[in-house]
Amino acid sequence: MSVIAENINPNFRDLFKDKFYFTNNEYELLLSHFQIKHIRKRDYYLKAGEVCKAKAYLNKGCARNFVVDERGHERILFFAFEDWWLGDFDSYYTEKPSTNYVQAIEDCELLTISKENFSFLEERIPKLKQWYTYKVTRSASASLKRMEEMKTLTPKERYLNLLEKHPHIFQRIPLQYIAAFLNIEPQSLSRMRKQLIEKP
Repeated sequence: MSVIAENINPNFRDLFKDKFYFTNNEYELLLSHFQIKHIRKRDYYLKAGEVCKAKAYLNKGCARNFVVDERGHERILFFAFEDWWLGDFDSYYTEKPSTNYVQAIEDCELLTISKENFSFLEERIPKLKQWYTYKVTRSASASLKRMEEMKTLTPKERYLNLLEKHPHIFQRIPLQYIAAFLNIEPQSLSRMRKQLIEKP
């Protein structure tokens, strides 16, 4: 399904036209190579063992990116909301099987672009490489920050930090997923929340 410009999250346009100064022609060329993809709640955009063959912009909905450890426990790396990018960039560029799962938490609408089409556009719109450098830098910074929090903060501190910085998560994400993200048991998270509510 082709992309209709009026239905796209305004942040997508702002990213490429205002931040990276795409001309109208460049922006229209970019849009013409994306396709709309719908994923129902609980369905997967990507599973471990598959090669990630497309970049995907999350236009509507939310999803979770997770791995499964040696004990079979799900470890959530991050949640994605509107104006996020989904997929496994390492798998995308190396063409090796992904180790990640990307699953819809809500019904999702994605704007997807194949590797072939993206490579084609990079040749015609050099600014796309600037975007990729920007994207990689931000992703690396976020990953390091998350690793630092997991190593230095207590479960309670991680919970309060998440509540302060991203309160909207608690309106859209089931508590068992939030517990997996914080690397604590769901029962422990429930007790912690109850204690904080009851605290005078």
